[in-house]
Amino acid sequence: MQPTVPIDVDETSGIWRTDGLPMVYLPRHFLVNNHLAVEAALGRDAYRAVLRTSTAKSAIEWCQAQVRGKGLDPEATFRHYFRRLSQRGWGQFSIDVLAGRRGSIGLRNSIFALEAGQGSGQPVCYMFEGFVTGAFSFLVGGAATAVECEETHCACDGLHDHCRFDFTAKP
Repeated sequence: MQPTVPIDVDETSGIWRTDGLPMVYLPRHFLVNNHLAVEAALGRDAYRAVLRTSTAKSAIEWCQAQVRGKGLDPEATFRHYFRRLSQRGWGQFSIDVLAGRRGSIGLRNSIFALEAGQGSGQPVCYMFEGFVTGAFSFLVGGAATAVECEETHCACDGLHDHCRFDFTAKP
């Protein structure tokens, strides 16, 4: 299979863009090693909180840019977001449940689970919780909508063959 993500390279600046947004192409181990180093320095709970805020903000910004650039409606934008994440190598996301103010997303071949391997003893894909909360808050009402999300199982726990994220928008 060949990549299906369009990459436009500005010959003058060297900036890579997909869907009109600047991108960086880098080895998976580089990203994961940096992720693990920051987790070790800050502690898992503190880092998880930082990631949830920053990745949610990034998801919202991405979704807003797609609406401006492609004119997609909110649900199509939400689905496009997870399709693009899958196409860019984070893992294969599936929207398993999307019902009103709640949902569930599956993730096979998560970069974090693949790097951790089986039997790590704890979920390692918490970075994606912010991806989910940001995109879902965009879908159900905008950046001010609070969304709870939890990685309910992880492929590296030795019990499951994929990761799963359950989410709900607060009233």
